[in-house]
Amino acid sequence: MKEILPHWRFGPNSPVKDVDEKRMTRGDRAVAEACRRAMESETWKELVILESLGVRFTELVGRFVSEVASPVLEAMPGDAFHQGAAAQLTHMVKTRDGGETIRIIKTLAVKGRL
Repeated sequence: MKEILPHWRFGPNSPVKDVDEKRMTRGDRAVAEACRRAMESETWKELVILESLGVRFTELVGRFVSEVASPVLEAMPGDAFHQGAAAQLTHMVKTRDGGETIRIIKTLAVKGRL
């Protein structure tokens, strides 16, 4: 599988490298897979469009953030490695912050944890 490095801007010319899923724990793989499925949804595409237009913290963005984050939060194990990511995603749902949600989910899709 190819990945886009999370610390780069996500543009068409971003560098890619192979993801080594052998080093991930079962929980990391589950979280990464849930994030990838969320990133393939229509809701994700709408959220990215709104973020690119500069629309943030509205009720519409909040609904999209909630729909994107909920399957990821459900797949997240309750161990100490994932508590920070779960807390950040929960906070993003409460604050309706689409940009930060996009960044967190893209990172989790690659690493499985923060």
